Formats: sequence, structure tokens, C-alpha cells
Amino acid sequence: MRSRWLHLLFMAVVATLLTALMPAVPAQAQNRICFNEVPDCIEGRFAEYWQQNGGLPVFGFPITPAFQQEVEGKVRLVQIFERNRFELHPENARPYDVLLGRLGDDLLQRRGTPWQNEPKAPTTSQAGCRYFAQTQHLVCDAFLRYWQSHGLDFDGRRGFSEAESLALFGLPLTEPRLETNSSGDTVLTQWFERARFELHTNLGPDVVLLGLLGREAFAPQPHNQRHHRLQPIPAPIFRHRSMARSPLPVLRITLPR
Repeated sequence: MRSRWLHLLFMAVVATLLTALMPAVPAQAQNRICFNEVPDCIEGRFAEYWQQNGGLPVFGFPITPAFQQEVEGKVRLVQIFERNRFELHPENARPYDVLLGRLGDDLLQRRGTPWQNEPKAPTTSQAGCRYFAQTQHLVCDAFLRYWQSHGLDFDGRRGFSEAESLALFGLPLTEPRLETNSSGDTVLTQWFERARFELHTNLGPDVVLLGLLGREAFAPQPHNQRHHRLQPIPAPIFRHRSMARSPLPVLRITLPR
């Protein structure tokens, strides 16, 4: 009995010593997400934001690495995703240090159909709808349920406030209408500042998917159109100084589309 106790004590001491001798891995080193489907990864604050605020269904896969781009007159670190653009604003306190691009507005402007010229809602009150006086549009039924059930996580509480939904999608810019998207699907569509809602009834009566605004906004354009210059960062971003000689550990996951 005494021998067994001494053996267990010896093993505990060895385990403690081995743990103390192992080099500590910075928490930030774990904050990197890569995917089998695409070559680009998400790192640092962008990875944290992607995970906390909807992940693949809301933002899609990354389609570029992080790079420097001029945004509203100031050069910022950005990364393009299938459905939006992340912008790093380190001068802002969390959670406002990462902002989303207004790609819905940008694409409507590029198409020559600015939202200011869009027909407005015929009424300010309708069952199953919410009226937004700022843009004079209604959001109804499945689109309203989706808008209210998603948002950025500001306070860690269950559910989403109107401010959290506004921060993710923005205000509605059009009334619902049938449109053919970039995938060739003709679906009921409504544009928002930062998103495009699409009702895919072939998948279910209330299935709302978000349009691939990131892919559409940053796809190669003809030379006679203004295009965004991508300036990839040559070294991995958000790397801790103590990791300069060792590669970041990679969490590689496969997610359903």
C-alpha cells in the first residue's frame, strides 16, 4: 500500500515538472481558423469576431487574406468574406473595433440603382411587418424573423436587441422583389445596408439565405470599371513576437455550406 502511494506521488511530481518545463503557447496563437474548402485563413481579432457573430452562415468563407485597404480616406486592415468585409478599427473599444462594410449600399450604387431612388413602402403599418422610418421601407414575415433572430453579440445575453441586428445588417434599402442572384437563382430579395436577404422556398417555406455580397463586390471587373486594389500582407498577421521562429498552430475544420 505504501509502495503504491509513493509511486502515485512520484508520478504526480513528474507530471508537475513536465508541465512547468513545457513552453507556454500564447492564447493568440490558437486564434487562427483555416478551412479545407479555401486557401485563406482567419486570424486574431477577425477570427474571434467571425466565431462570435454568426460564422459561416452569416459571413461565409474568407476569400482573401487580410490586407491593407483605404476605407473612407483611411488605410485599414480588412479581410473579404463571401458575404461581407471586415474592417479593423483599433481606435474603437470592443466590440466596435471590427466594423462591417456597407456592401449592400455599395453594390446598389455600382449597379446604378441607388437606394435613395428606390420605391418606398406603400404604407407604414402592416401585419407581420416592421416599418423603418429612416429609409421608409417595411421588413416582413420571414425576412423580419431572420433580421430579429440574428445580430452582433454586444452583451453576451441570449437573443438580439434591435441595436445588435442593426449593427449586423443595417437598415432596409429596398422593398422585397424578385431578383436573380449571382448563382442564377430567382428568389424574393430584399437589400439592406450590409446584407441581401434571399428567400429560398425550394429549401423550405421560410429559409432565408444571405447573398454573396463579398464575392460580388470584389470579383474581377472589366478594365473600364473602377476596381479595388488588393495588397496582401506578406507575413501572417496578429503573430505574437515570441512566435517569430515557429509557425502558428492551425485549427483546420470542414463546415457544411
